Amino acid sequence: MLIKFGIPLIAAIAVGFGIATLSHLTPKEQLSAALNPPSLTTLGANTISGLGEVQMAGEPIAIATPISGIVSRVHVIPGQMVSKGDALFTLDDRALRAELHNRTATLATATAKLLKLKAGTRPEDLPPARARVAAATATFKRNEDVWNRAKRLIEQRALSEEEHITRKYAYDQSNAEMAQATADLAKLEAGTWCHDIEIAEYEVASAKSSADQVQVDLDRLVVQAPVDGLVLHVDVRQGEFAESTRTENPLVQLGVHGPLRVRVQVDEEDASRVSPNARAEGFVRGRDRTSIELRFVRIDPRIVPKKSLTGGTTERVDTRVLFIVYEIVGATPQIYAGQKLDVFMEG
Repeated sequence: MLIKFGIPLIAAIAVGFGIATLSHLTPKEQLSAALNPPSLTTLGANTISGLGEVQMAGEPIAIATPISGIVSRVHVIPGQMVSKGDALFTLDDRALRAELHNRTATLATATAKLLKLKAGTRPEDLPPARARVAAATATFKRNEDVWNRAKRLIEQRALSEEEHITRKYAYDQSNAEMAQATADLAKLEAGTWCHDIEIAEYEVASAKSSADQVQVDLDRLVVQAPVDGLVLHVDVRQGEFAESTRTENPLVQLGVHGPLRVRVQVDEEDASRVSPNARAEGFVRGRDRTSIELRFVRIDPRIVPKKSLTGGTTERVDTRVLFIVYEIVGATPQIYAGQKLDVFMEG
């Protein structure tokens, strides 16, 4: 009897216990609030939506270096405000400083030469020149007297032909030496030739231009901020080699200081519905879905291939878009350049 009725009874009790336990442990379906609720626009049903990206007041400025070289110092960090002319980073300048020193010395030499020419003849140079003229004159008179005697003796056949020719050449030589000494004295007394001063002035100008050229290259080694703005990105460090060629990632990126702007891309199919005077609002992606008022700035007058994708499974990647730029109006929550916004515009 126990085996006939006890075993089925125990099995029935076990099955009932299992069913009751399974029913108790099965989770019940319940609705919960979404962590990132969708954006709900207040502009009505006839709206145009687009993906926006927060930007600074102007287009981001990619800072590069005009001369390739080793970075010796970086002066800024991301998030730092800079003024126009502030140094961003500096390249190694040792070679150019040595070249500048060399060309400065050349300029000093050319300048000294010009000053010497403008000063004219030294007073101390005139007495020796006059003495040489006096000595040459005395030698000439002596040889002239000897030559005059030789002419009388040759007529009387009292002097050989060889001696006659020797005295003639001595006379001519002394005459030339006296003329040379007289000309040298006249040159000293006349002072510096104006054309020599002109050439020296050109040499000074050329040396100064060469030194200025090196100074310009030296100044270019200090890369400065072209405008007042905010440092958005720094991709250069001390000791790295900075190339002057265009790179995909700029060494430093600046944003123009001012109210933030939103660059919105609208599908080309909705481009004809866009109105410059229509109201627009944006929503920052994330848990905070606070509405942000936007003010129209401009429409880029061309449609370009879409590059920024939302990641949606139904999104087309071959779409062309129209870009519209808005300005954020009034107080805003904490927003950063590069952040994505869901933007709605009245159609």
